[in-house]
Amino acid sequence: MSKRKASNELCSSTPKKSNISKDYVFYNAVNKHNSKPLLQKVTPTKIGERPIYKFFIDFDGKYFPIRCMLDLGSTSFVISPETAKAFQIPVVKRTIQQKTSDVGGTQIKTEGLYTIPLGISFGNHRTYDVEDHAFEVLKTSSKYDALIPAWYLKKHRAEGMSTQLHFPHCDSSCFGHEKIRPDYEISYDRRVALRPHAINIGSIISRNPEIAKKLPTHYHK
Repeated sequence: MSKRKASNELCSSTPKKSNISKDYVFYNAVNKHNSKPLLQKVTPTKIGERPIYKFFIDFDGKYFPIRCMLDLGSTSFVISPETAKAFQIPVVKRTIQQKTSDVGGTQIKTEGLYTIPLGISFGNHRTYDVEDHAFEVLKTSSKYDALIPAWYLKKHRAEGMSTQLHFPHCDSSCFGHEKIRPDYEISYDRRVALRPHAINIGSIISRNPEIAKKLPTHYHK
């Protein structure tokens, strides 16, 4: 009998237990044998900080910075009413109310509005899709302006979501800012290149070899 088969048979023979308990089991900090206090204490739940990332949204060639939280539980893009009003983002009124609930299943009252599709940028990564880049207008915390859903991060294979966000696996279509600004120009400024803190531009050259023709060869690596 193979190991895999034996393991499968063991799992299938184990009876399933249904969760029928309706009461909590409270931790007792006293030794049940001698009624003395236990040395080990249970540390309360840690409340940590939520990482906030600076994204840009755009429409009609205008870019606006927004504070975004990556929300793995959100099923859609969300933007606060204050942000939509401040940047005068065109919105659409729903004819049929969309049901929205929080993580506990409690229904949330919404504005009944969603934005037009918006361009979404982080660093030099930009996406725009008329089918799925609309934002639901929904009240958020004052600490952030918008929510980025899990499906978007999965679609673009984002990395480093708990530290530094990166999109290293996308093709050139997600880095095509020239599609919005076709008249942009790149020039070589020796004064900038000689600064000790100048940013390495090798990644730019790897995506657009034409730029290499305008730069000295020692910047092509």
